[in-house]
Amino acid sequence: MKRNTVSVCLFMLTLLLILTGVTSVQAESSGDECLRAVVEDISPSSVGRDEEFTVGISLENCGTQIPEDITFEIISVPSDIIITEDLVAEIPVFVYKNSERQLRYHMRTTPDAIPGPHIIKMKLTYGSEDVKRTAYYEVEIIVTGEHAEPRISSVITDPKYIYAGDTVDLDLEIENFGDSIAKSVVVNLDHGFKGITSSTIGAIAPEGKQTALFKFKANNSGTFDIPVIIDYEDDYGIQKDEYYIKITVLDRKSSLNLASVKVNPVLPQTDDTVELTMRIENSGDRTINSIRVYADHPFQGLKESFIGTLDPDEDGPAVITFVADQAGEFEIPVIITYIDDFGEEQIETKVNVIIMEQNGGAGTIIIIVLLLLAVIGGLVYNNYRTKKSKDEIIKQLMEGSSSPAEDTKE
Repeated sequence: MKRNTVSVCLFMLTLLLILTGVTSVQAESSGDECLRAVVEDISPSSVGRDEEFTVGISLENCGTQIPEDITFEIISVPSDIIITEDLVAEIPVFVYKNSERQLRYHMRTTPDAIPGPHIIKMKLTYGSEDVKRTAYYEVEIIVTGEHAEPRISSVITDPKYIYAGDTVDLDLEIENFGDSIAKSVVVNLDHGFKGITSSTIGAIAPEGKQTALFKFKANNSGTFDIPVIIDYEDDYGIQKDEYYIKITVLDRKSSLNLASVKVNPVLPQTDDTVELTMRIENSGDRTINSIRVYADHPFQGLKESFIGTLDPDEDGPAVITFVADQAGEFEIPVIITYIDDFGEEQIETKVNVIIMEQNGGAGTIIIIVLLLLAVIGGLVYNNYRTKKSKDEIIKQLMEGSSSPAEDTKE
């Protein structure tokens, strides 16, 4: 069955070559010169990339006269087919009127030959100086190839559960499910975050795997369908495939938090040297480096404090010292900066500080509020929860009692 199929193919190729021949002068009678070219065989019939093959051509006399001054030449060759023989064959004359002449061309496809049909064009010229006859032929060579099929086989993120503000390591495992080598593989990730969006992984053999590495800052929460574009080359040239992966970023405030604020003295007055202590807590699961706290207060003194590094669940003090040279209630902007893999990040917040006039006799209510805030702030920071009777405290303070209210623990 296979041999019959090959025979049919050779017959069709021969018929194609004969039918595509265009002769400038046709034979008008049995006494005219007539010469034709016929494809004898293409061996092997299936030609792959970087493979050798041969094409056999037979020149047959189809008239009653002996043809003279015969020239058979290949006039056009695809760039990915190499022919080792001379492209021009000259035959002075046939010996007999029924003679035949066989030509065999050894050819080879290049390693980067593009699969598909390739046309080789030929020209046959014969006849005397007075009457020249020319015919043109085409031979079709089919170059076979295989497709590569690189696809995403796994998606791994570190951390596994991503929160807004996290720096994410994303590994995409790319596996080649095709039959050809996937060459020059580049994976592009259109995630929309700040970070790495392209990874070059080279070549992937059939059934082989390679990992594309990405890193980005997940600064927004939500569920994202992220396009993944894979550029590569296979036997059929440059290819581009597009897939999608789903990434969920959970909503969470920054892992750096202002845990507590302490003012020393508790009730600062004008001309006092004030020590403002802000404890910064790392509530995340990654170590944060180069932490600085900047308090933009209007007084004379220090405005910046360097904490350095905080491990997960660790806190550290930022101490700002200044001279309270004016009285009033001040809302002080505080900027916490730190450095991660993508540069400097910052968190903005505010703290309130009240400066009393020197011997100014401030209202008792203000003093009470400040005392309560100081007490409650200290208790919250030390993880104690205390119940007090606000009415009893106010009554005792108004009466000038020095005995504290009785504590009740939950």
